[in-house]
Amino acid sequence: MKLKGAPRALEVQAFLMLERAPGSKEFLVSVHLQADGQFIGRTSLGTAAEGQEILLSLRWDKPKQRFVASSQAVGSAPVLSFIPFSSPGAYRLPGCEE
Repeated sequence: MKLKGAPRALEVQAFLMLERAPGSKEFLVSVHLQADGQFIGRTSLGTAAEGQEILLSLRWDKPKQRFVASSQAVGSAPVLSFIPFSSPGAYRLPGCEE
């Protein structure tokens, strides 16, 4: 049973995109986000060489109401990028109960 006016969970999906940079052997790395099937943001995480190992992460920063995406190649400093998101009053992100 759902109470009238009660918040519902918002389904958020993240897509990792690797696109070959024109005229290069490197790939452009980016993250695309959707909420309930609607595009909500994209952010670039730099480039990666073919065969290079990189660590990617995505987390919700509740106090600042944004997603934090990062990538880090072995032996390099992480690249951080932010996607602001204001969920409508009728929504709540899973795991973000007050």
